[in-house]
Amino acid sequence: EWPATPNGMVPVAEEVDIDLAPEVLVPSAYIPSPTCADLIMAVREGPVDEMRVLILRGPRGVGKTTSGIWACNALADRIQEDDPTALPLIAAVVRDTWVNLERTTLKSFEQARRKGLELTFLDSRRQAIIGPEDNPFVHFYFFGLDKPEDAEKLQGFECGLIWPEEVAPAAGVSGGISASVIIGGTSIRQPGVPPRLLMTMNPPDKNHWSLKVEDYLANAGLKRLKVHHFVMDAREKSAHFLALAKMTEATDPETAKKWREAAEAF
Repeated sequence: EWPATPNGMVPVAEEVDIDLAPEVLVPSAYIPSPTCADLIMAVREGPVDEMRVLILRGPRGVGKTTSGIWACNALADRIQEDDPTALPLIAAVVRDTWVNLERTTLKSFEQARRKGLELTFLDSRRQAIIGPEDNPFVHFYFFGLDKPEDAEKLQGFECGLIWPEEVAPAAGVSGGISASVIIGGTSIRQPGVPPRLLMTMNPPDKNHWSLKVEDYLANAGLKRLKVHHFVMDAREKSAHFLALAKMTEATDPETAKKWREAAEAF
């Protein structure tokens, strides 16, 4: 069984190979919900030569993209401790179209910046970095797969982490991304960086390839890896806000009130 997180909630999971730390340290401007905190720690930890495939599924608005941003930041923090010369972490963020990437993914990046993350957009918002421009911590490259040539740009792109969002088709959300584009075309290889395939997505159809990603990875010849599926309930975010309200009501009633209002609004 998975251990309960510090506030007593237990994430839903189909795989149990990854040991999670009991806590995850993030800036106070972002306090992750239990499942998001476990995802962040799973991205950060593990042997440097072990590839981890980490899939976070949940409904819209529960904080999946934001947790992915902070997961990349946490991995970079681990790299800085292990081998600072390996920085910056190179991360490829992929959506089915550039329009969808701008409409949803980049808005989450903008929100993280407003909350205090030192993030700068580059190259007409086709790249972004965390940290100073002359010594970045994380370097994101954004890919919208509108045309075949866009997918070709992704082919062979070397990075330490690839992060496809919304790989499953969903009306009004995504046209989906094929397994061959993600698994067959990108080289998840960066010296000194634990390789990561991170997917954040709405719940897919029961036959979607993301639910059988282990088979696709095996066919691609990837052996030393661990796969884990995280599932967020629609109620987790509001429950998280209420827990934060309870934690702060004695020392900071005004902040507690805002957390309760956020829970009600969600």
